[in-house]
Amino acid sequence: MTNYIEHKPVMAKQVAELLVTNEEGIYVDATAGSGGHLGLLANAYPEAFFIGIDIDPEAVQFLAEKFAGVGNVRIIRGNYADLPDILHSMEIAQVDGILLDLGISMHQALSAQRGFSIKNPGPLDMRFSIDQKVTAYELVNSLSEEQLADIIYRYGEERRARRIAKAVVEARKVKPLETTDELADLVARTVGYRGRIHPATRVFQALRIATNRELDNLQEALPRIFQVVKEGGRLAVISYHSLEDRIVKQFFKTWEEEGKGLRVTKKVVKPSLEEINENPSSRSAKLRVFKKGVGGNEN
Repeated sequence: MTNYIEHKPVMAKQVAELLVTNEEGIYVDATAGSGGHLGLLANAYPEAFFIGIDIDPEAVQFLAEKFAGVGNVRIIRGNYADLPDILHSMEIAQVDGILLDLGISMHQALSAQRGFSIKNPGPLDMRFSIDQKVTAYELVNSLSEEQLADIIYRYGEERRARRIAKAVVEARKVKPLETTDELADLVARTVGYRGRIHPATRVFQALRIATNRELDNLQEALPRIFQVVKEGGRLAVISYHSLEDRIVKQFFKTWEEEGKGLRVTKKVVKPSLEEINENPSSRSAKLRVFKKGVGGNEN
């Protein structure tokens, strides 16, 4: 099987309980990653049909091998924002449930060549798909100091954004910043290193979000995705930082106010302390679920 790093699915039990309402329905994991949620759901509901989608070609190759011969799972490469078109090509009008797990995969996080990792030196890439034109390298080496500071502050919620952006611009006057370790070391020298979390963590998050247009993608995709959920069906979203969660929360609140359905999770669902201890990467996860259509209770 393809050398792909798997990771534990976050809040798998809660996802299964809150997403699946029709045990013979059609469900989509639109950010399938290494197939953790997909595998558990397909096994738990053998009469249902599951579609796994991912934008990352490495993930898709791994998923195709992992689920080869599993009759109730179909794997497709694509962007979750294009879900209506993907379903249309499969002659499926609407589905019973959709899961979006917005976290970066463990494989991407640890892969040096993908440029997401602070620990493993590699090129400043950070693209989810090689089809995307803009890389983190281009952002770091071509944006103005003000533009860089804005990205780092807005997407990384980093208070020292201006100081970091200034240091980046000064450094690239000598030579372009080409690798993840060059950028990480520069940030550490600029703001100091305290505690266990690397000081460049928020900077890397910001550049990844900007490179992949993650927030724009989510903002544009949610209304389109909602259209292909059946009446009574559900949309579940797991986010990992406040900017994503804010977008999801606002959409769900607005849809409820407009009478389009009900928030199944009035309060955000978070992993238990036991899960966080077993899987530390789940610590910032937040799950929200929305039920489309009026009538019935939300459980």
